[in-house]
Amino acid sequence: MTASLLLDEMFPHTLADTLRDKGHDVTAVLAMVELVGRDDATVLDAARAAGRCLVTENVRDFALLARYTRHAGILFVAARRWPKTRAALPRLANALHETVAAGRLPGPDDRRWLT
Repeated sequence: MTASLLLDEMFPHTLADTLRDKGHDVTAVLAMVELVGRDDATVLDAARAAGRCLVTENVRDFALLARYTRHAGILFVAARRWPKTRAALPRLANALHETVAAGRLPGPDDRRWLT
């Protein structure tokens, strides 16, 4: 099973590369010049327009936006549980892969936590 994901700006492009190697349609904000440094509403709107579930650690801002803005789904990632260190990135990539493969991504206008 594949999914369309947009990794928020805090995630390295190498995570997107790893997930693409696992067969998923993934892009990172850092790879999209038009989104780098843009406000959260713009990022969420771009994800919705592309039909991509947004993966982010920015719970405070995106949880609020999600209450008032339509979106293609938001998957929240707890930074403490899923650090972005070089050694820990494979574990995060595997967790995202397993979430997609099990069909546990949030759907339109839904939010979930990566477990």
